[in-house]
Amino acid sequence: MGKRRKAREIVLQSLYEAEFSDRPWEEILDNQIDRRSSSEETVEYARDLLCKTLENLEHLDAKLASTLENWEMERVSLVDKCILRFALAEIMYFLHVPSKVIINEAIEVAHKYSSQDAGKFVNGVLDRLVHEFRGKAA
Repeated sequence: MGKRRKAREIVLQSLYEAEFSDRPWEEILDNQIDRRSSSEETVEYARDLLCKTLENLEHLDAKLASTLENWEMERVSLVDKCILRFALAEIMYFLHVPSKVIINEAIEVAHKYSSQDAGKFVNGVLDRLVHEFRGKAA
């Protein structure tokens, strides 16, 4: 598994845990990191991605809600919502990461942690967002 994939999985699990915990996100992230052996590069990317996602959570959720067709945010599973949140943060704030990589990684994480159809759902939503924020096809 690549270092950034591992970072994205750590971020997913941290975002998920944060929904049910009143502990500070730094403590949640440190706990997730401590449970795995991770390189400094993985830890740094996970910390940056989680921080940027949480800093902009309201904006990310508003953008996701306006992008969903025939769906309400409340109907999206929490795992899928967390994946979409961190992937959108990457699309918007990590411009050095190619759009195709972000979408493919989000799909792979969805296949591993969510339902059978989650990959298609994540792909469709993120593809629309890439067009909006990066102005080109993924």
